[in-house]
Amino acid sequence: MRWLTPIILIVVLLTAACGNDPGGKDKIAVIDWDKAVSAHPQQTSLKQGEAELQKLLRYREEQAEMAKTQIAGLTRLQQLKQNSKANFLDADFQTQMYAAEAKERQKLLEAYELVVKEADAALAEQEKELEDAYQLKILNLRLRLDAIKMRPKEREAVQSELNQVQSEREQQRQQILAAKNRIIGAKMEPLVAATQARLQQHAAQVHQELQGDMSASVSKDQDDLAKVPEALTNAMAAIDKQVDKLQESNEKIMENIRRDIESNVIKLAHERKYTIVFHSVKVNIKADDITDDVIKALQNMK
Repeated sequence: MRWLTPIILIVVLLTAACGNDPGGKDKIAVIDWDKAVSAHPQQTSLKQGEAELQKLLRYREEQAEMAKTQIAGLTRLQQLKQNSKANFLDADFQTQMYAAEAKERQKLLEAYELVVKEADAALAEQEKELEDAYQLKILNLRLRLDAIKMRPKEREAVQSELNQVQSEREQQRQQILAAKNRIIGAKMEPLVAATQARLQQHAAQVHQELQGDMSASVSKDQDDLAKVPEALTNAMAAIDKQVDKLQESNEKIMENIRRDIESNVIKLAHERKYTIVFHSVKVNIKADDITDDVIKALQNMK
């Protein structure tokens, strides 16, 4: 309805200006409507309302797509159960076993971390002795290389000795690491065996339960699938109600903005004896731009 504003203003102003200009010469003004709208004190509230509306509309679309996906997924699951009991049992079985295996893996990981700490503690003294035994040797050789001027052959000999010492230290480190791995392996082996036994027992139990609950599961899925469209309708209705409320609020704010601008334009037109006020000028005519005056009046209203 914003395009009606210039026409309304022209009609009002022509009526108001009758008899005010004896010479018959029209006084014309122009207002940048969009600029005035943007400067209105309620523009912030309008933008917030529009942002909330767009956010709600996106949310509604996401919920609708999600519901469609859920319905499609439930339908496919129901068809699988009806068409192939074996396929359903296998899918459900694999899902439950995956969850059980994930829990067991977490337990093993926690146990492994404890075992590693125990192995580190058991070999900590050996590692310290190794570092103490080689630290000073390596330090002295490096100092000789850095601080003493030597002939090339002498330097090569010192470097060769340093390399040899470092190699010996690394070999002993590998021996300690091998011992650490043996300790970890010995402690983890029974834990892994116990985990496998628990998983096998759980698999047998799950398989038995799935076979016994097959009929009840299919019936329940059918009931749930029948309720989904109704739930979707209720959910969409609730969102639509919020959308309508936001739209109504935004339209009310926009109407207030329009009325305020119109009121101030008409007031200025009466005071300054304007015959016509254009919403915008698309031809070359001489007109007073009252946009800033209207904006100032709007800010004073705030």
